Amino acid sequence: KGGKHWVALAGATEIDDSGLVFLCPRDRTDAAHIDRCGYVAIVGNGKKLASRSKLLKASKTSALGTGEMFDDSTAQFDIRSRLKTGRDRDPVMAVAVTFPDGGISTCSHAVALLQDRLNDGVRGDALGDPLDRRASRRLVHCESMSVSSLVNLDDEPVVVDGEDFPELLPDDLANYAYRRDYASFVKGSFLGRQNGLASNGLTNAYREINGATDGFPGWIVDRYDKWLFVQHQEEEVGRGPLPSLHDGYTTGVYYLPTKADRSVMGTIEKVTPTLLEGQPAPDFVPVMENGITYHINLGESFSTGIFLDQRLQRAWLKECCNEDTRVLNCFAHTGAFSVVAATAGAKTVSLDLDKKWLDRVRPQMEANGVSEWEGHHDCIYGDCFDWLARLAKRGEQFDIVILDPPSTSVGGKKKKRWSVKNDMAELVALAAPLVKSDGLLFTTTNSASLPADKFAAMCKKGLMDAGKVDARLERV
Repeated sequence: KGGKHWVALAGATEIDDSGLVFLCPRDRTDAAHIDRCGYVAIVGNGKKLASRSKLLKASKTSALGTGEMFDDSTAQFDIRSRLKTGRDRDPVMAVAVTFPDGGISTCSHAVALLQDRLNDGVRGDALGDPLDRRASRRLVHCESMSVSSLVNLDDEPVVVDGEDFPELLPDDLANYAYRRDYASFVKGSFLGRQNGLASNGLTNAYREINGATDGFPGWIVDRYDKWLFVQHQEEEVGRGPLPSLHDGYTTGVYYLPTKADRSVMGTIEKVTPTLLEGQPAPDFVPVMENGITYHINLGESFSTGIFLDQRLQRAWLKECCNEDTRVLNCFAHTGAFSVVAATAGAKTVSLDLDKKWLDRVRPQMEANGVSEWEGHHDCIYGDCFDWLARLAKRGEQFDIVILDPPSTSVGGKKKKRWSVKNDMAELVALAAPLVKSDGLLFTTTNSASLPADKFAAMCKKGLMDAGKVDARLERV
């Protein structure tokens, strides 16, 4: 905010906003004039709007506290890109807004104006919905500014125009702003997501095309080092951009036809990927994510062994772990959460119904230098519902319990069909007694049809049913 001697007058005055910010000595604010400010925002927050009074209160606090307002009557709009295909319930557009006639304006002012004019919020705005946040921050950026002096009139105005430097737009906004209608991919035969991970020496496994998010419903492309893995939901019409070996970074391309109901793929239809182009991958491909090695398989199953959309959560988990931490990883799959916890020194128990997946936990830990197994790490092959009850009966306690169940499963003593949408509270109630009084119960779901507020409500109910009345719910 500028501290004792400076004040943030205009631009990106909130800590999570990005772009230009005008800092001025507190005793010289009368000598400065903001001639123009330009902002870029990603509009599309599920029609969930932030309170205008809270936005403007934040703006006044950030700046002078004088209540001076910007003039929005001459504001100019430019829609730079839209993503509509397959996003009927979640349209997104990148919008530039300029306040050309002076007055103090901030990112919060831009958000308020966009809400008024477009009747939708800025993506990721916690003031609109703190639970169903569709980005890690509100996606607004101050890209241009012109400032002049009211005292030294002969001084030339200072002008910084981000439109002349489009590469400076942050990655999280650039992913939307540089996509025209139908998310055109214009660099060579295949562009893929330009999110900075391609040049990150610590990560070589990430998503390049994310289906409807990038304007291609049912079309997903993941990179695993030198191999690409394409998933195409057959119920959707048409394909997206097809990766090619000729980008200079790719050795082979695998293709997997998928279903909207993925639960039938591994059990009923036995769907497996096929090599579409290039050289086959070895049985296990070592990939890196945030400097940690994981082993994935591309040719045997519709699951590669790691879910790339949990990258940020794995990074968060590592920060929560140390040598005194004990972690229970339920529905562990190949143990990616267990591996990252172990690299931070934690002791782990990995629980899953499929021994084939659990057999991959120890080799991955060893690939990361975790060699001490006995007394530190364990794998339990069995039904999670049954084992949660058994562990609770034994009086077992953990610092962190992880619940990452599939959308649907068969479990419990009665082996009934279970789903996250209907039964998450039951699972939370089973797991809660295993968490230490000052511990963490980490819950997550891959169910795209389950609203975040309903998921949170079910988790809260499960905690109440388990007698954890003082538990606090937070979004990671």
